Amino acid sequence: GGRMQLIHRILSLEPAGGRYGLGCIRAEADICAEDWFLTCHFVDDRVMPGTLMYECCAHTLRVFLQRMGWVTDKPGVCYEPMPDIPAVLKCRGPVTPETKHVIYEVEISEIGYNPEPYVIADALMYADGRRIVQFKDMSMKITGITREEMERGSGSGVRGSGRADRLPRTPHPEPAFTRDRILAFAVGKPSEAFGEPYRIFDEERVIARLPGPPYFFMDSAISIEPEPWILKPGGWIEAEYHVSRDEWYFKADRSGIMPFCVLLEIALQPCGWLAAYLGSALKSQNNLKFRNLGGNAVLHHNILPEAKTLTMRCRVTKVSEAGDMIIEHFDMQILQGGKMIYEGDTYFGFFTPAALAEQVGIRGAKEKSYIPSSDELLRSHSYRFEDEAPLFPDDPNIAPAPKLAMPSTSLRMIDEIEIYIPDGGTHGLGFIRGIKKVNPDEWFFKAHFYQDPVCPGSLGIESFLQLLKFAAIERWGDMAETHRFEIVTEIPHHWTYRGQIIQKNKRVEVDAVITEIQNEPFPTIFADGYLKVDGLFIYQMEHFGLRLVPCL
Repeated sequence: GGRMQLIHRILSLEPAGGRYGLGCIRAEADICAEDWFLTCHFVDDRVMPGTLMYECCAHTLRVFLQRMGWVTDKPGVCYEPMPDIPAVLKCRGPVTPETKHVIYEVEISEIGYNPEPYVIADALMYADGRRIVQFKDMSMKITGITREEMERGSGSGVRGSGRADRLPRTPHPEPAFTRDRILAFAVGKPSEAFGEPYRIFDEERVIARLPGPPYFFMDSAISIEPEPWILKPGGWIEAEYHVSRDEWYFKADRSGIMPFCVLLEIALQPCGWLAAYLGSALKSQNNLKFRNLGGNAVLHHNILPEAKTLTMRCRVTKVSEAGDMIIEHFDMQILQGGKMIYEGDTYFGFFTPAALAEQVGIRGAKEKSYIPSSDELLRSHSYRFEDEAPLFPDDPNIAPAPKLAMPSTSLRMIDEIEIYIPDGGTHGLGFIRGIKKVNPDEWFFKAHFYQDPVCPGSLGIESFLQLLKFAAIERWGDMAETHRFEIVTEIPHHWTYRGQIIQKNKRVEVDAVITEIQNEPFPTIFADGYLKVDGLFIYQMEHFGLRLVPCL
């Protein structure tokens, strides 16, 4: 009330509305040129404070919660933000004395108890119809009361669910691009996926594909803003991937989390689908291959082996064409129930087979890479891995393993450790080299891609991370039964690809130079590295990290 009354009317309140089906509310306020927040901020540049814009959205969220029954007469109870929940506030326009009305729009993305009632929401603010503020992951909880207390009291109308048992969402309409249509693009007839313009690729020509099972991680495209067949920046698409606790990669990785190679593919595959939707293959009369060239990203949350739906978002930010070569840049995101899991940017290239055959690898890598001294090699030791089930993705057998374990054969991307120097490398913290013999019959060549077999770049990064796992087990082996692996979160990482591993290659070498080791709060390893195929440097990985966390 009083000066802090920032809402004059509620325009709509939908308990099951919004993008997430968990509720949305729209509120409005009238703006007067003499409002106190304009006359005090600033004397010669009168605008509503950005902090007050946050309050406008937070008050609107409180109205929604009260209307849903989150009220009580218990003393000492209050609304407040949740600790340790990252949020992003973006202001892109002002409220001025000339503004007539502002509208606040809030969509609930998560409702639960921890054990106190809480919500997480996304909010937008409009000034005379123009969007000026975006607030991502705004949080609020009722401090000092539990679900049981509220349901016994005056708030018996409360609705919500725990994180593992959240409210059902309003189902999306049947998506235009279902799993069957997307799978047709991966391993079937492209015209069945996208229509008549791609009929020429059904038999006469070859088109760049998405990976096929078991490396296929896109179940539907549920929202598409850009127009088809027009290759230009702009417009988001949203896709979904449904995860089950019994996925083959959870069993194969044996870490208790989704392996990074799968997470990265989940983020990248909608980019490949969008490139096809925009008609990229029609830009050339020649058959083109599609390759990821690199990216920058941040992981916010590891994904546990639980049933869940992931939402992937991507958009084209830049397109460059030169002859038969096309370079496309993308923003990419993975979300779960409105919570950001993984986000970053990446870029892909379309190339002719001849152009790929002439790739010279990563320039300057040979000069920058670490070469162990003869003294270091005398202190080195090696290790040969034995085959352990599951031996392939569909293998029903599972070999017993400690909590800290290397992946099983179906996902292990190194055959042996050729060099391990615990005090080697440029930082004296460790140098490790893994070797893999290229087997042209391995499952991933068939899956990635149909008509263009090549080892996924994500599996190259996976081989690098497996070197870190080996080093961690060597260093903290006494924690083998009490801790498990996690990928480090909130730290940006970077990858670069300038080549490919194909079936005729013979030998892959992966090097990791450990750059940092932490013991608190969790044992953690960071490293940089390179991957070589038949002596050519083709991948570079920078600032990836693994940590050991206690098992629950």
